[in-house]
Amino acid sequence: MQPADTADRTELFERLYATDLVYQPDCWKLCGDAHCCSFKRYKSRFRIVGRSDSQDLPLLPGEFDFLEARGWTGQFQDFIRHAQPYDFGPGTAVLDTVSSRRPGCRCDHDTRTVICRLYPLLPVFDVDGHLVGTEAMGVFEELEHLEGLAPACQISALPFAQMGLFLRICELLASDPVVLFHLEAYRRTKRHVFDRLAQAKATTGKSAFALYEGAFLRQRLFDHDALKADLAGLHGSFEARYGRRYTAGMMQMRAPREVA
Repeated sequence: MQPADTADRTELFERLYATDLVYQPDCWKLCGDAHCCSFKRYKSRFRIVGRSDSQDLPLLPGEFDFLEARGWTGQFQDFIRHAQPYDFGPGTAVLDTVSSRRPGCRCDHDTRTVICRLYPLLPVFDVDGHLVGTEAMGVFEELEHLEGLAPACQISALPFAQMGLFLRICELLASDPVVLFHLEAYRRTKRHVFDRLAQAKATTGKSAFALYEGAFLRQRLFDHDALKADLAGLHGSFEARYGRRYTAGMMQMRAPREVA
């Protein structure tokens, strides 16, 4: 597949949203409380953070614009859109999320976000867009692992019957170098944070949840010099591989307006 036009990802998201990847019907019944829609059982382990009724839904570059153009942001009901830029020197990545207070599931099944379709699996790509593996999707799965807890999500493997749809989504994601960069930047940032937390836990013996919350509140989750150097190196690899298609797309990555 040829790389998507980074200036307009409408066709890309039309294809992604037409791919109804479902690891198991009614999977929320397996965990007992639709765990991935709220993560309440783990948020309750924090003393301060995570106490609101809102849940953040990560978005891919251009995904909010697609949802808004289709009139599908109403599914989030009471929501705020946040776009947090991270300047790593030669470029800027943007963490785009919708923070929804909708009770229960935060989105409708047919128009759920791409990350919701993939959860709990985060596909891992090389710079050429080849799928090289999967790993845990989010923060709570990493905390779960550090704390030695049994997985809350009961989906432990990709069902063979859904393999084709999963690979189809991966192929689409890999067709856009800016999307591909942001996925890998997120994965590296997550790994950076939890490698540091693992070291802190080994040293202090404290709860992973307490360490994460403390670092979050003190704005010490990141060693910014190390993280920015890593992302700058990744950016350079993408520049070398994709040229102007990638660099022009990254130049468009500015912090969009906040929407409520």
